[in-house]
Amino acid sequence: MKINDLFNIMDLHDQSGHGFHADGAFLTPQQVGSAKSALKMLLQTMFFIDWQVARKDKDGQLALHYDFAHMLGHRMQREGIKRSDKLYESQDFYLGDVSFVSMNYDPIGLWCQTVANRVLNKDPAVPHIGNPARQLQVYLDPANPVPSDRIERGQPQRIWHSMSEAVVQRLNEVGERIRITKFLLPHGCLCWRECPNCGKLSNYWGRSWDLDSATLIPPPPLRAFAPNVDIEDARTKKERSAWQRGEVDARECVHCATLTYAHHTTTEMQSSLKGRPPYFIEEIQRELRVVMKHARHIVLMGYSLPSDDFIYRAFFAAHRSGPRKDVKCTVIGKKVGCGDWFSPDDLDGRADLHENTAVGAARDLFGPENVRFYGGGVPDVFLESGAVDDRAVERLLNWC
Repeated sequence: MKINDLFNIMDLHDQSGHGFHADGAFLTPQQVGSAKSALKMLLQTMFFIDWQVARKDKDGQLALHYDFAHMLGHRMQREGIKRSDKLYESQDFYLGDVSFVSMNYDPIGLWCQTVANRVLNKDPAVPHIGNPARQLQVYLDPANPVPSDRIERGQPQRIWHSMSEAVVQRLNEVGERIRITKFLLPHGCLCWRECPNCGKLSNYWGRSWDLDSATLIPPPPLRAFAPNVDIEDARTKKERSAWQRGEVDARECVHCATLTYAHHTTTEMQSSLKGRPPYFIEEIQRELRVVMKHARHIVLMGYSLPSDDFIYRAFFAAHRSGPRKDVKCTVIGKKVGCGDWFSPDDLDGRADLHENTAVGAARDLFGPENVRFYGGGVPDVFLESGAVDDRAVERLLNWC
């Protein structure tokens, strides 16, 4: 059974309130709901294990993705210097020309960019603009407030709020020089918890600013996955007590102090029968529509535009049929023997590259003349001679 079919079965019966027979047994509606939560936690466990493996390769793939994020942050700074003649409280200045949308649940891309921005903001050589001259700072906007606790160890418990357009506009109005990049997670994130008491969103990024932080993703609800859990990392007495009982996935809501657990993680299943999402996911998805409305170039990296993802296919099709009909689309994939760039003309007659692939889906949605393809995959698309290269990044982002 394909995973999408399993999601559909779960959502179909969860929404209808009926059970179903499976392997000679009858699953009640309550059991279906429990099975859905168990499936989500299994997926979380897979992501948690993958991160523990990936972070140990901090000098390999992870380092390349961080270098890419650092270059994008530096690009934001350069762009801000060029726009320093604009009103600092206007979108013309503070809003970056690149937005990120991650269909995955993992926070790794978001983490790389957040750490890179922090390094750039604290660099003694950070650019200064304006009169009087002020530091040019770069941050991310998740499109909905995602508050967390302070990451540093030894700090008192304090809510750490994310940036937003409203905050940046006000700060720039009174003299700051801040720019933001949209970073949207319309399917939720493994670090987010929806409180069962107050219903608000909390974010948990662990207790270390290290790129390879072992505590970035909260562990599954089994001590076996966190055998060396450091009780001192617990932020409150309530968390410490829960961890000592073996509830290593317990995290306290930053708003009302209620304990949340792995099954409160906010993730949207890849299902064709999605119900109405939590209010914060819905707000992010609305922001995605706004971002897409203004997009002139869409880059698909590792996203295959599957036929069963009819929501986003319809979403792109509606964008293409709107007033902006010349939207460009770049597809990044991994194709053996095709590790180079293919222009729209190069793709004509190449059935092996566009039949039943993301390239073919993109050509159907955006028009054959508006789709190009790179077959070397990620991270090669932004590398030159094995290192992240500014020219390669610009070639990826700019196609007119």
